[in-house]
Amino acid sequence: MNTSGSTGAVLRGLDLVGDLLASEDLTIQGNFNGQITMPDHHLSIDAGSSVKGKVVARTVTIGGTLDGSILASERIELTPTANVRAHLTTARIMLADGATFQGTIDPERTQAAAAVARFRGKRTDP
Repeated sequence: MNTSGSTGAVLRGLDLVGDLLASEDLTIQGNFNGQITMPDHHLSIDAGSSVKGKVVARTVTIGGTLDGSILASERIELTPTANVRAHLTTARIMLADGATFQGTIDPERTQAAAAVARFRGKRTDP
């Protein structure tokens, strides 16, 4: 869990491509294409922003667009402005009225998948 109270951000107007490993909560306000790995933290994708790729996080809140897959060990929340096309693996999901979702939800494999993601993240740390 993030105890420092800090939050990173991909700011509006930025288009980033690559793999991101975060050790704090993160807010996407621009566009990101790639893999985001932050198994112990919260990812927020603001309205008007987009993520294309794979996300591994503790919790995810989506107000923008996501196309890909999400593994969230605790919860995924789709706000009224969310537009999601993805495979979701999570123990809990919240779909607000107005959110658009197309894809699949797998609540059964969340703990095992989160453990594998943490292990892979530790193996790639310098």
